[in-house]
Amino acid sequence: MKIGIFTDTYNPVVSGVVTSINMLELEMKKRGHEVYVFAPSKSIKPKENQELFMLKSMPLIVARQYKNRIAAFYSRDIAKKIKELNLDIVHTQSEFGLGHFGKIISRKFNIPFIHTYHTMWEDYVHYVMPIKWTRKIFTKRLVRRLSRSFLRKAECVISPSSKTEKYLRYRCKVKNKPIYIIPTGIDIIPFKRSNFSDEERINLKESLGIKKEDKVILFLGRIAEEKSIDVIMDNMPSIFKEMPNAKFLIVGIGPSVDDLKEQAKKLNISDKVIFTGKIPWTDVPKYYNIGDVFVNASLTETQGLTFIEAMASSTPVVAKFAPNLSEFITNNKNGILVRKNADFTKAIINVLNNEKLANKLVENGLDTAKLYSVEEFADKLEKLYTEIIKDYKLRKTYKTKQEKQKEKKNLYRTITDELLKLTRLKK
Repeated sequence: MKIGIFTDTYNPVVSGVVTSINMLELEMKKRGHEVYVFAPSKSIKPKENQELFMLKSMPLIVARQYKNRIAAFYSRDIAKKIKELNLDIVHTQSEFGLGHFGKIISRKFNIPFIHTYHTMWEDYVHYVMPIKWTRKIFTKRLVRRLSRSFLRKAECVISPSSKTEKYLRYRCKVKNKPIYIIPTGIDIIPFKRSNFSDEERINLKESLGIKKEDKVILFLGRIAEEKSIDVIMDNMPSIFKEMPNAKFLIVGIGPSVDDLKEQAKKLNISDKVIFTGKIPWTDVPKYYNIGDVFVNASLTETQGLTFIEAMASSTPVVAKFAPNLSEFITNNKNGILVRKNADFTKAIINVLNNEKLANKLVENGLDTAKLYSVEEFADKLEKLYTEIIKDYKLRKTYKTKQEKQKEKKNLYRTITDELLKLTRLKK
């Protein structure tokens, strides 16, 4: 197969979307497929043998700190190259410049297009609408309408979780469109605790001003309003009072860093809160591995790859309850889910003080992480691509509208059954 991936977010940006694309690209190439990535200018190839085409772009002002860019909707030169490539399928990964370019290419060269809906954008409108009432009245409605409009011509939609699938169905009113839930897989091997010696972990802690015996409460991810790190911060004074040797380690960059530093100052805990700033992606597993507990209070995650990464790193997870998290975290089995913000204090202290509980969460968390393998992720997408391409070619032979509708239903049933067979996680 010749697969075209169209994305407005690509390396060197660090995000769940980029992780998903990297995993897909790598696995499909392993299987002998040709993968071509279309991304904004200033993107970089993770490896030299990867096919990357870049459209002119400019920095996205509201997300400058993440190196996000907004690309042009069209490039005549790249369109000519795509015609020569003879793509079998267009897989768009965003709803902006490159996403629309993918749609144009699909229509222009008669190629089926599918879309992965990674981000529920109405949870992020504070970046472009700082005034709260305008977010509620206008922007969120507009986001839903734009999402629905973008998906209208897609053969199908891929959702990373049932939370996103329900959002598309019931909030965005996406009707008569197959939506398949395919969680992004991760390569768990780099996160294994056995990859790092005790000496390496101690040296990293000491480089951050953390003593060998100190307990590390870890947040790793984008430092932004929607991550609700301030909720965790509010619990820290009572945690530090109970556990003087604990430290709150915040790994990453984002627009909320200064606000959180000010919050720590007001709470008089600045000496116990450590901000690392940006770290290389290759060092991320090592940071997970110095955590004694991973914490996250965000309610906006569509899948939550950081939770899976923490589990793969043998780090216990404490998180705010959210429907998508309950799809793979069972309270008090492979993680702790708290209902109230104030409950973080008790939950975190319990994990840090109760070795038996922590070991149980680690053991079951590892089992969960293994279920979200990159192999299963690629198996499902490969099957989906195959069926969509086959049906698209057969569609030319359909004579009546009734016949087309019948075959669409058969295709939906076939893909649903095949994906179910490939699901190793039994509910």
